[in-house]
Amino acid sequence: MPLMSKVILLFLITSSCVLGQSFLKNTYYQTEIGAYLSTSGKTPFLARTNQYGIVPLESSVLTVRGGIYKEYDSTFNSRNQLNRFNIGFGINAVANVGKVNQILLPEAFVKVRSGAFELYIGRMREIVGLVDTALTSGSYIWSGNAMPLPKIQICIPNYISILGQNLLSIKGAYSHGWFDNGLVQNFYLHQKYLYTRIGKPNWKVKLYSGFNHQVQWGGKPAVPYIDKTTGILIEKFPSGLSTYFKVVSGVSINEGDNSLSTQIPLNEAWNRAGNHLGSLDIATEVNFKTFDLFLYRQNIFEDGSLFYLNNINDGLIGISINRKHIKIGINKITLEYLDSRNQGGGTGADNTIPQLRGRDNYFNNSVYSDSWTYGGKTIGSPLLTPINSVDSKLLANKQLEGYSSNYIFNRISAFSLSLRGGGKKIEYYAKLLISHNLGSYSMPINAKQFSFLYKFRYNLPKFALISNIVFDEGNLFPSSLGGYIGIQRTFF
Repeated sequence: MPLMSKVILLFLITSSCVLGQSFLKNTYYQTEIGAYLSTSGKTPFLARTNQYGIVPLESSVLTVRGGIYKEYDSTFNSRNQLNRFNIGFGINAVANVGKVNQILLPEAFVKVRSGAFELYIGRMREIVGLVDTALTSGSYIWSGNAMPLPKIQICIPNYISILGQNLLSIKGAYSHGWFDNGLVQNFYLHQKYLYTRIGKPNWKVKLYSGFNHQVQWGGKPAVPYIDKTTGILIEKFPSGLSTYFKVVSGVSINEGDNSLSTQIPLNEAWNRAGNHLGSLDIATEVNFKTFDLFLYRQNIFEDGSLFYLNNINDGLIGISINRKHIKIGINKITLEYLDSRNQGGGTGADNTIPQLRGRDNYFNNSVYSDSWTYGGKTIGSPLLTPINSVDSKLLANKQLEGYSSNYIFNRISAFSLSLRGGGKKIEYYAKLLISHNLGSYSMPINAKQFSFLYKFRYNLPKFALISNIVFDEGNLFPSSLGGYIGIQRTFF
């Protein structure tokens, strides 16, 4: 995204010159240097997942990171009212040197807030969905596993009251983004989400619900091809303003038009424009005297099965316990279970409802064959694994012709247990993951996996020492013992 990076840089330089020191108020800087090592030459799973795409699969790697961020001066003024206007920005760069040499820009954004609304342009780290963002194995649709897509987004980032003085509150977002080029080029992201909260902040019980909706749309195939069903030469996919309205609303691309464009694959022409996917989420928060309890469920939708409750067994379930007033020891524990094995069933032949085709094939799409990935990494839950990251022994007897390197192995069941704690100068974090991966309906495998991560941080006056110990055992990924050691400094 060189053009957008130049625009952001020019904006920051110009703003700094105009506003001087007042513009740089609440600005902080962060630097880090470290190294990843492993016995197998592959970075263990939990060391590279949900890291916003900055940790490569290949190990050993020396990494150097640096960033500058300016937060809003204050959300509220002295009268406890939302400040009407403020500006923030962030730039983060990563250089990896070793088996993989990379220069990455995982964050580069400018954000502007006016009252409860925020507009940002660029790449920003985000997690979408009702989930424990600190200890989750990965929110189903948007987990922080891949590098952030460049987007223009308008949002309400924090819950605001719309009824009864915080009795009913909402937050949400609407955005347009750009995917990287691969088997499909110059294609877009449409994203929106809306979440509601019932209950005032001081209530002991609060209820949450909402949805998120993502669409891959537009663009063209890197190499024009002949549609196998119609014999039509496909040189581009539906785009333009009329298609965009259908992408947003989710109606059929030929709604009100019985003609079939000679540029549209049959799968698109009689279906919705683009690849639609997302989740419907519900959650409950209960506040006790000594701890807070957060229960959540994410239900998957992609191919109509959820509407008929045909894949209701699939989804992410979590329970998080946050202990209060803990100065030393474990302060948070999260247990999750993800199941994506049903997918509406293995075949739609026996369904009495024609729309129930089965084999929803989560994160994959026949038109957007790079799958639900960015930079080769899954945008959603990393437990739904791209084919390029599994042990090559699993693929030895598989017919791989016609599949992209990002093809997702998406039929899994997995338990994860995470905890966080600390003391006066130390912080620690541990995660245990047990999974069973069945591949996909069209490419079955049978792989069981055990993964473990322990992260330790020791805070000194001017810098922090960071170390990780990571372990993989099973037949989904190469058996491996690895780790990370680094030094980080944050200053204002």
